[in-house]
Amino acid sequence: MHLSSIVLAIGATVGAFAQTTASTAQTTGPAVPDPSINTPSGVIQCQPVQLTFSGTSPPFIITIQPGGQAGAPPLVTVGNTTETAMTWVANLPTNYNLTCVIRDSLGRTGASAPFVIYPGTSTSCGVIQSVPPQTSAPATSPAPASSPAPASSPAPASSPAPASSPAPATSSPPPPPPAARMRFKRVGAI
Repeated sequence: MHLSSIVLAIGATVGAFAQTTASTAQTTGPAVPDPSINTPSGVIQCQPVQLTFSGTSPPFIITIQPGGQAGAPPLVTVGNTTETAMTWVANLPTNYNLTCVIRDSLGRTGASAPFVIYPGTSTSCGVIQSVPPQTSAPATSPAPASSPAPASSPAPASSPAPASSPAPATSSPPPPPPAARMRFKRVGAI
């Protein structure tokens, strides 16, 4: 076999590998964080809700925390499990911004998007009222209807808040597929 035939065969193999790698990346989509927890929807106060999650390092601890504050102390610890789902009776106040958080055995965490609990027909489940004040509007509250603002006196003058610069980006682009990183070394004369 001639050297040019070998180079051609290697080039075809690398090209086929790169094509297979690219098509695999397109069909598998982005990686799911590990662990991750789904955002519950239609949560009604004092009704059971199924929380679903995934991860590779059980057991998992599932908590409910103030909305968008995954590092805040939990309002409720739902439980500890090696399964991928748990039932929680929604025992927190209505219209409060909440987030589900999962922690695995390695200490890694994942959080759901913020959600709210809607009023139900019962509050007999022992609704926990001692929750910290809400720091922002509920996640899914509808926009208020437009109405003219009442007349009021002007607000006292205050100094403007200092400007802050945006946080620098911390993510880097994914590495190129293996075929793009291959280097060939010339061996002898052609």
